[in-house]
Amino acid sequence: MKYDSDNQRIHRIGSVIRKEIAQIIRNDINDPRIKDVVITEVDMSKDLKNAKIFFIIFNNKDRLVSEIEEITNAINSSKQFFKKKLSENSNLRSVPRLKFIYDDTESKAFELEELINKSLN
Repeated sequence: MKYDSDNQRIHRIGSVIRKEIAQIIRNDINDPRIKDVVITEVDMSKDLKNAKIFFIIFNNKDRLVSEIEEITNAINSSKQFFKKKLSENSNLRSVPRLKFIYDDTESKAFELEELINKSLN
């Protein structure tokens, strides 16, 4: 029973962080590279001290790998800004360490779909 409540708490805090970071990107970020970032998931550690924040980039089809790396570096260099805003905007006791990770699941699925379509034709 204890594990269920712990998992619910981890999920709830991850959800709060996801919503707050999305709002920070929408309202407080001035960097045009980060404006197209969409948060897909937040993976919290069991001790709630670390958060992996997965993101995709809106209109990603035409972007080069170097552009994606540049955006990832830009958003990771803004971690302190995000932590500060999270502490101001949320009622979390402590804000976890943030690590932003590009979620390439969508692009891999698109590539796989193209390969399947080519093999069927």
